[in-house]
Amino acid sequence: MARAVRSSLPRLHEIHVPTLILVGDADIPDVHAHAGAIEAAIPNSRRIVVSDVGHLMYIEKPEEFLTIITHFLELNRFEERPAKVQ
Repeated sequence: MARAVRSSLPRLHEIHVPTLILVGDADIPDVHAHAGAIEAAIPNSRRIVVSDVGHLMYIEKPEEFLTIITHFLELNRFEERPAKVQ
């Protein structure tokens, strides 16, 4: 019996960390629509559309992909915090 698929969209606002959403400009329209909805729902999220790539930008433009990811991580560096003791 197939399990009902529930949308996670109503819970995306619960994400409270910087979030990067990458899409290629040659990706299918559904991906762009979903990326826009995800960006709108997650506070402190950022969507970047990479030109001249589809869904596999890490293969199609690995250097640009790495540059974008590295820049995002550098901008959103977290200090390591000790784990909470319960």
